[in-house]
Amino acid sequence: MENILAVVAHPDDLEIMAGGTVLKYKSLGAKIHVLVITNGSWISEKGETMRSINEAKLEFENVSKFMQYDSYEMLNEKTLHIEYKDDLVCEILKRIDSYKIDTIITCWEKDTNHDHFIVSQLAKIAGKKVPRILMGQINYYMNDFFTPNFFVDISEYYDKKVEAIKLYKSQWERNKNDWTEFLNLTSLYYGKIVGVKFAEGFISKKFLL
Repeated sequence: MENILAVVAHPDDLEIMAGGTVLKYKSLGAKIHVLVITNGSWISEKGETMRSINEAKLEFENVSKFMQYDSYEMLNEKTLHIEYKDDLVCEILKRIDSYKIDTIITCWEKDTNHDHFIVSQLAKIAGKKVPRILMGQINYYMNDFFTPNFFVDISEYYDKKVEAIKLYKSQWERNKNDWTEFLNLTSLYYGKIVGVKFAEGFISKKFLL
């Protein structure tokens, strides 16, 4: 895993599902590239702006610098309204070719969130020639059980992962209790499965050693 492309729907998706993993592989010399498909803003069912485009861009930039990503980009699709389009597949293909990507990290294909589901499909199609695709869990509301078969020891990186997520200030204040509980429980549980303190779990769509 030398050149990793994370393809996610929203700012904060990557750090929640794989923040420790990308930090670990970065420390081992991998290049980390991040592509967020939406502009990150969203409005609640009550019409309240929960995160503006400017907030999303600023938070994403701050986190990307903190995490020392090698490249990071946001497209301009509307949150909760991503459609499967060939031009979005082409956007991902451009990054795969440009950065010589050998590993894709993306959303789980059975996530209940519409955007996560569509982005997973886009990444899988674009990554048909990429030898490794890992899908991570972002959402704790599920219509199926997330059963990881690939684990990464993130014990050394767990605290920094949480620090990064806290930099998404517009979302952290609303979600910090749920997110803290979810991250602690899942990371400890996955760690217990593989005999370490904290781990992140993924479903491997394919994985070439």
